[in-house]
Amino acid sequence: MDKYKYSYLDEKGIYCYKNSDVLINKLNIQDEETFYKVERLYSGLRQSELLNKPIDGDLDFKHLKAIHFYLFQDLFYWAGKIRTVAIAKGNLFCLPQYIETYAQDIFDNLRKNNYLQELSKDDFINSVTNLLADINALHPFREGNGRTQREFIRYIGLKNGYGFDWSKVGVEENIVASYESANGNNEKLRMIISKIIYRL
Repeated sequence: MDKYKYSYLDEKGIYCYKNSDVLINKLNIQDEETFYKVERLYSGLRQSELLNKPIDGDLDFKHLKAIHFYLFQDLFYWAGKIRTVAIAKGNLFCLPQYIETYAQDIFDNLRKNNYLQELSKDDFINSVTNLLADINALHPFREGNGRTQREFIRYIGLKNGYGFDWSKVGVEENIVASYESANGNNEKLRMIISKIIYRL
């Protein structure tokens, strides 16, 4: 599983505590195990709030950033802000200097495709898969990209009469599918979406 682990370039002193992989956080927790438990707890509570009251938006980059801010507002000073360092998982995700431009292309394309409205189920699955793969390749935030992506896709589903049951997906299965989609192969991600989608 080593190839599925993140690597970060030039981030020490910007996002992490000195001589540590722990992200600088509002709670000043510097123990790695404790931090990840608390991080999951806080973001999980915020995520549960969104189940009843999703963040409304225009399905654009601003909307994605608003979701990230909401999920991680208790933890990170940079919640909702794009990263300033390079991130890799096997291959590099979008370099920080190109994030705004790539995001504009992604969300302009979503708008031109009428936010995936009035599609057959198969076409919706294909379109959501490609969108999720594009946002994953963008990976605009230093941490919390997957959770933000899934909430954004959930909102699109709600607008189109679909839900997604991510509990049907194993952690490793999701990691491998995300890794492969970032490297240009969306098939496993499409299989996951096909498995977890349901009509509301």
